[in-house]
Amino acid sequence: MKPKKLLFIIGGLIVMGILGVVLANLFPQMLSQDLAASASATPTATPLAQMVRARGSIEPARSATLAFETGGAIVEWRVKEGDTVKAGDVLGRLDTTKLDLALQEAQIDLETAQLRLTQAEKDLAQQQAETELALRTAEARLAQAKLRYPSLTAAEIRLQNAREAEAHAQDEYNKSLDRPWETVDEREAYRKGLVQATNERKIAEAELSAARAEHAVNAQDVAILEDEIAKTQLQMQKLAQGVDPTLAQDVERAKLRVAQAQADLALATLTAPFDGTVIKLHYRVGDWVQPGVEAVLLADLTSLRIETTDLDEWSMTHIRVGSPVEVTFTAFDDKTATGHVTEIATRGEALSGGDVMYRTIITLDEPDPDLRWGMTVRVTIPVETAQ
Repeated sequence: MKPKKLLFIIGGLIVMGILGVVLANLFPQMLSQDLAASASATPTATPLAQMVRARGSIEPARSATLAFETGGAIVEWRVKEGDTVKAGDVLGRLDTTKLDLALQEAQIDLETAQLRLTQAEKDLAQQQAETELALRTAEARLAQAKLRYPSLTAAEIRLQNAREAEAHAQDEYNKSLDRPWETVDEREAYRKGLVQATNERKIAEAELSAARAEHAVNAQDVAILEDEIAKTQLQMQKLAQGVDPTLAQDVERAKLRVAQAQADLALATLTAPFDGTVIKLHYRVGDWVQPGVEAVLLADLTSLRIETTDLDEWSMTHIRVGSPVEVTFTAFDDKTATGHVTEIATRGEALSGGDVMYRTIITLDEPDPDLRWGMTVRVTIPVETAQ
């Protein structure tokens, strides 16, 4: 190659290098000027960094997986999938043959125990009435016995008087014998007076003896009646304690057995805990179910909402309850909706990749009949509304 041509090539390369350096220094300034001009000429828009984005799904506000609390064969479903039910409606029943029999036996035991207690109470009432009557009768007999009680003092006084009268008559008769002027008739009068006084003394002695004998008899009767009254009063005290307490205890135990049998029977019936729609029946009639195993899926589809599935911790700190939300539905190309944040979880959930997700509830401003449980959505929440 000729020297001139080589020099020409080398000079060209040097010029191109110098131009490259100059352009490299001028390009950033030109680019920043263009961006500034564009920013000043274009209306202000929300930067991407000022929007919180997350994915979510349509979920019912209330749902539950229902299970029988006892095992057995399903004999009846009163609903089918898609039916709407009210709280308390019966959804299905298990075979209750053994449970019905257990309840009947418990009820019979309760009726028997109650009859025994009732009969014992009737017998007690009758015994109390009879004992009270016996007590009143004994008290009346005692009062009458005391009224008939002879007075020994009066009989003794009568005898003492009769003895004194006899002694006086004897003295008068003896004096008449010592008086010679007394006639026979006069002495006979004194003798008859003495005989009469002696007879009255004997009568008084007999009366006192009879009174003492009657007094002894009445004293025995009074003692017997007083003992009878004491025993009757003791019997009244015992009856006042009521019937045998074990009878009432038998009734209470029987009531508990009936309550337990009723509770066991109730476990064989599955009822709706709230108004909703039957989403899934996991068993057919005739299938055997285990206690606690999911049998029915029930959900309230009248109040669908959105639950986010990947709202991270940075995004959670930049939104608040009440923040407006724009919702885009994956299943519809041109359907969007608005809503607002109604709940933010206070505790995060760790995802498989190690990130932390905070479940957030979004309520739509207007319900949409086209939405279905499980549909996926994308939500956008402006950061500037967070506080």
